[in-house]
Amino acid sequence: SSELRYGANAVADESLLDLTLSQFLARLASDAPTPGGGSVAALTGVLATSLGQMVCAFTLGKPKFAPVEAQVRALDGHLQRAGAIFRVLVDEDAAAYDVLSAALKVDKSDPARAERIAVAARLAGTVPLETSTLCARILGDLEQLQQIGNPLLHSDASAALHLARAALHAAAANVRVNLTLMRPEDARQIEQQLNALGAGGVLT
Repeated sequence: SSELRYGANAVADESLLDLTLSQFLARLASDAPTPGGGSVAALTGVLATSLGQMVCAFTLGKPKFAPVEAQVRALDGHLQRAGAIFRVLVDEDAAAYDVLSAALKVDKSDPARAERIAVAARLAGTVPLETSTLCARILGDLEQLQQIGNPLLHSDASAALHLARAALHAAAANVRVNLTLMRPEDARQIEQQLNALGAGGVLT
């Protein structure tokens, strides 16, 4: 959406993923507001897809797995595309938080404050909702990969599944925390989308 692209533009000069791992973890552990739970949820999605792709890499091109070559190649493509989106969402979540934080700091006497907060909260809830939704989509891919991928990497496929589920729950928590700040109609719409994931059994 255009709202999400706003987040990407806001952090174009500095991507959290350009930090070294040590720098990212140090910043995460500090009192810096970003990265936070939403960015970590998206990053966990990246880890899940990358681990799934490793399983694909150890399966593709091996004669003994020729019968499932086409399936695994398709799954690898799904995971690669999802991973690319998760990477964007790492930064978009941080940018969305910054927008909301700025709105909350507007003087309470400003008549535009409430509307600004409501709009920012919708953005702050929409980004982790996209993370949650994407996690739900890749669960099926990872479950299939666990069944047909190289059995020597069964534990890696299992770990990828656990990570995807963790990312889903973490992102969902970041959706819910913003609901009370949104316009009631926006909150209902976003909560319905989140509940739809629960109806599919992935948030239970």
